[in-house]
Amino acid sequence: MYERYTGFNRYGDISKFITDPDLLQVTGDACVYISNENDYDVVVVLERCYAPFDEVKPFIAFLATQICELDNAVQRFNRKKRIKNSGHGYVRFPSPPAPLRIDYSQSMEDNPTPQEEKSDFILAYIYMEEKNWISFDYWCTTENSEFDVVFEYKENKFFLRSYGIIDNIPDNWEDE
Repeated sequence: MYERYTGFNRYGDISKFITDPDLLQVTGDACVYISNENDYDVVVVLERCYAPFDEVKPFIAFLATQICELDNAVQRFNRKKRIKNSGHGYVRFPSPPAPLRIDYSQSMEDNPTPQEEKSDFILAYIYMEEKNWISFDYWCTTENSEFDVVFEYKENKFFLRSYGIIDNIPDNWEDE
């Protein structure tokens, strides 16, 4: 079942996403499916959304057109970066969202042997709790595991801000 999610551009078939705001609908549990369950099964959760559905519909439709590139950025980060010294001595406290967070500027370096294996994680939920901040919830397909990725939308672009426990990712992380 998960073979379709195995590599870059795995959400590349834009025809499987709802990109027309007028076609978006809220389910009884405050979710908006932006792709069919038989296709990608990607859901935007509105339970704690920063604005009413009618106000965010155009942005959700726009987000659906960007899912492939955002997921590709997540996979590039996973392959390109690693934590120095297993994160020992590079932890930032206090950390509001979790008990342990790792500061990117102090803890990350380029991975000298980038991983070539396929990602075992698929995009499950998208949360829009704050204006201009989008949180992706990734679930593992091989074990009981998940992590969050946060993007900031500014200057008509998305910027990766956190990946799992790694925070404060700069705009130019790919150029470093």
